[in-house]
Amino acid sequence: MTTLNYTVKFQKTVLASFIGLCLSQSCFALEVLSDASLSDTTGEGIALLPQDAYMVFRGYGANETKATLFSDRTNDTGYIHYIPVGPLSAASQDTNKDGKVDASDHSVGKADIYLYGLALSKSDGNSNSRLASTEADAQIKSWGTAENPWLLKVGTQTNVPSFDPAQAACTATDTACQISYFALEAPLYNTTLPTDSSKGADAYNLKLATWADALVLDQSKLDSSSDLYTLGQNAGGASDSARANRLRLQAIWNGFSINGSRIQLFQTLGGATNTGGMSAFYNNTLGASGVIRLNSGDAQNVRAVSTNNTSRSTSAWSTIHNGSLAGFNTVTGTSTGADCNNTTASLAPNYSGIGCQYQVQKRTTTDTATQVSSVNTNKILRLSTRETADNPNLLYTPAINGGGAPSFDANEGVYIYNLNTNLVLGSSYQPLILGSDGKNFSLEVARIPNKPEVYKKIYTDYSGSDSSYLGSTCNVYKCGNNGIAGYQGNNATHSSITIGSTNYDPVNNILTAYSGEGAVGVSFGALNGTQTQTTNYVDLQYQQRKQNDRTWLYGCGGFWGACSTGTISDWVYVNNVNGSTTATQNQKPIPGGCTGTSIGGCSGTAPSANDLPTQTNRTWATSLAVWINGISNSTVQNFVGITPTVAPAAPNNITGAALNNLGSAAIDGLLIQHMKITTKGL
Repeated sequence: MTTLNYTVKFQKTVLASFIGLCLSQSCFALEVLSDASLSDTTGEGIALLPQDAYMVFRGYGANETKATLFSDRTNDTGYIHYIPVGPLSAASQDTNKDGKVDASDHSVGKADIYLYGLALSKSDGNSNSRLASTEADAQIKSWGTAENPWLLKVGTQTNVPSFDPAQAACTATDTACQISYFALEAPLYNTTLPTDSSKGADAYNLKLATWADALVLDQSKLDSSSDLYTLGQNAGGASDSARANRLRLQAIWNGFSINGSRIQLFQTLGGATNTGGMSAFYNNTLGASGVIRLNSGDAQNVRAVSTNNTSRSTSAWSTIHNGSLAGFNTVTGTSTGADCNNTTASLAPNYSGIGCQYQVQKRTTTDTATQVSSVNTNKILRLSTRETADNPNLLYTPAINGGGAPSFDANEGVYIYNLNTNLVLGSSYQPLILGSDGKNFSLEVARIPNKPEVYKKIYTDYSGSDSSYLGSTCNVYKCGNNGIAGYQGNNATHSSITIGSTNYDPVNNILTAYSGEGAVGVSFGALNGTQTQTTNYVDLQYQQRKQNDRTWLYGCGGFWGACSTGTISDWVYVNNVNGSTTATQNQKPIPGGCTGTSIGGCSGTAPSANDLPTQTNRTWATSLAVWINGISNSTVQNFVGITPTVAPAAPNNITGAALNNLGSAAIDGLLIQHMKITTKGL
């Protein structure tokens, strides 16, 4: 079921009003215009003025209350079904291009598409809802005005040159330079946008939304087959119900307008030959031209806005190695290896063990930077696929299996900000031609003939030196030079597509992408999130002690011959941050030694097993050692496997744009010189 709500004002003629009255529902209102108001009209036509309008495709069922219509999005299951027809060709199924179709080829299917919940209304700025939650927020109060309505009209255009280079210049009365056309025109684009919804402001703030299921159809199955969508992996192979042969998509566009758009159908003029890149196919056939204007509006101040906050925390110093063991495991962060004999006075200290020479501490400084990003516009086209919960029924779709519309994740998908698309498709002198060769359908924008009367109407002289070149660019700010007072024109020849932040040069009518700070255009995922960056800085400090050897002489013979040297070793502790001085700590005195001279020799005191450091000399806690910054001591760093990092004076902000912001883009002054699109059956 499609829910429609609208008021249409049929204008122009009594006949048009009568036809509208016969065809309209009771919710149509008709208004007659005076002859005076039609005095500037060329040709005949019908004016339409939708008011209080909105639309949504709902699923089949009993009539709903408005409260249900606006609150229950699960019933947005009314659909348009795009059905694939005809068999697949052998060429399309021969995926490995070996000249045959067999089990070595991947399977090929056709897309069966269901377009659900199509909704058109006034924008509520919500990128995850297909329709506003109240009628007041959904209604397009007036899509145009009585002075600027929708038009369905026929008319005659003069001074249209043919393709024939030899044709004489056209005059206003030359019937060979006239074409009759049928046109559908949206309301003209205001040069100053209205702010009153009753005067057309809502037409610049539309919302279009839908969701779709695209399923891969197995052409070898009947339409009624339960495994119609379970195409297996290989050609001719068994069906596979576990394959995810369905793509689910949601599309929502907020805050755009189609004002200024125009589609025109006519019979082309003649004069083209199959020379000079032209084609006789262009002659006297169905032609079309149009300006498709899908605009979100002025984007010169559209920016990604970021708010930065920082904080810092520093832990207390913690001892990671206490100097009691000779080694350290850098993986586990624990001391290992031989004992340093710090607590056993009867054993010699382990002077050579690196771990016995140091105590090591570390601390961590954590800087946290938070960037809260947002965009100062809700004019967004969003395409998303992820649902809020896993759906085990990968091949279900409401049109076949029943059920309601899915719920989509609120922040996933591609976000396109402030899209302005002004696409010029041909003109009366460079038409878009619809044709067929009996097998395939083609769309062709005719090649521009080498004829000044034609190409000078299309090309632009950007230097400004030759005013006979009349071509111009259609963008959100300007679209040609035939506009009436208060409205933009519609006779521009070049297209413009911009995404996000832009710069506009009104003198030359040129749009460029803004590339400075805050530029925004496309993002993967919403930009209304928080980005957090955490940086850790590690400090090391250490205490150090060294082996200190003292010697004396003993057992000297006569005349000091053959003296022996005794050595006593103990620890001395570094008590200066530059490591240049050491502090003794309860050192044992040197045993009595030989001093002076003696003809009879000297016995002195021989070393003994008791010449070992005292317990106090071995103790770190009571030493005079100072803590030294480990930033320059590679021995300590290598021992514990930590390289210190120096924290800045203050935490750094997150620099640059959010990581999912791809920035803005602009294609301005695009001219379709010649284009042909031909369908080809699979």
